[in-house]
Amino acid sequence: MSKKTIMILGAGPEQLEAIKIAKDLGLKVVAVDGNCDAPGLIVADIGIAEDIKDVNKMVLIGMKYEIDGVMTHAVEIPQIIAEVAKKLNLPGIAPDIAERATDKLKRIKCFSENGVSCAKFETAENLKEAKLKSGKIGFPCVFKPIDKAGARGVIKVNSLKEVKTAYEHTLKNTTENIILIEEFLKGKEISTESIVYKGTIYNIGIGDRNYDRKKFDPFFIQDGGQIPANLSHETMQELTELIESAIKAIGINWGVAKGDFLIEEDGRIRIIEMAARTSGGRFSSIRVPLSNGINIIKLLVQLTIDEEIDLDELKPKFSKYVADRFILPEPGKITSINGLKKAMNVEGIYNIYLDDGLVLGNEMETIVDHTCRMGQIISIGNTYEDAIERAERAVKLIQINTRGSK
Repeated sequence: MSKKTIMILGAGPEQLEAIKIAKDLGLKVVAVDGNCDAPGLIVADIGIAEDIKDVNKMVLIGMKYEIDGVMTHAVEIPQIIAEVAKKLNLPGIAPDIAERATDKLKRIKCFSENGVSCAKFETAENLKEAKLKSGKIGFPCVFKPIDKAGARGVIKVNSLKEVKTAYEHTLKNTTENIILIEEFLKGKEISTESIVYKGTIYNIGIGDRNYDRKKFDPFFIQDGGQIPANLSHETMQELTELIESAIKAIGINWGVAKGDFLIEEDGRIRIIEMAARTSGGRFSSIRVPLSNGINIIKLLVQLTIDEEIDLDELKPKFSKYVADRFILPEPGKITSINGLKKAMNVEGIYNIYLDDGLVLGNEMETIVDHTCRMGQIISIGNTYEDAIERAERAVKLIQINTRGSK
């Protein structure tokens, strides 16, 4: 019997983990990426440099290699995956569900209409509307593109005088002629990872997110987090109910769902997003498995090729404390990089991941979104405090000196 073939769209450093898992499961892997130097293209059985957002080309590739399933990991293209799966009669969610889970405006409208607790919101198609609608929402507020992930184009607006600059920043980061304006929510941020299998929602991982480094204002830059989330039993129960309400409202009835939530200072929980994909930042691929032993990428691969899942694989095997911190260099040309060996030798450090751009002589941009992060440190501890202290100690040991910022 010939082995099954899976097509994975995206072959960068994050997707490399999914490619390896699929190969370990004995599958033939066709990997596609727009970057001909993507590392996963070499690891896959068949590596193809092509635009993964071109549905017709992806369908033709899928037909050529007679694939049994198509997926991605940590790439905001669920609507592409859904379209390809539908055209090739493969497992997946319906394209309209994928679109609703990806388009920020359709998503928040869906939450609002279905009673899922979310921020107040408005839209603007020009600067005049942006000024009017932001005043209606109240300051501070947040401008967002409706078609981007990774905090691209997201900016906090503190007053009317900041609207013009903020509007131009968001507009620069979208292909649409409309932006989203939301009320600013303040509190503890939470990431969640779920999988929907045979009508049941399984919450695989729930972790804290850190946004407390004010130096990046007015941009929202996550500098790490910890798993499992440090929540009371009552809050966890309420959060779980909200996760399930959001997934059902969007209509995700198969596969994975990635959520971001905020717990306000008065304890009220509100949803920020619920996407039909796995998380980036090595949350689903590395940190969750380290924390509880559940490998959601493996489960997604199995779902994608229509294999049965062992329900025991959806249950935590253990509970460990895992933290991470990102490497966020100052803007300018890199003149020296020191302390990597010392950082790696800190007790409890699982691994240090460096971006390919973190090399001497490269220019570091001003950090305005998550694409500007240049590395990540992941640690394991006996307590929350242990894991956090180890990650923060290691990141402080890494000295990246820059000069002559743009």
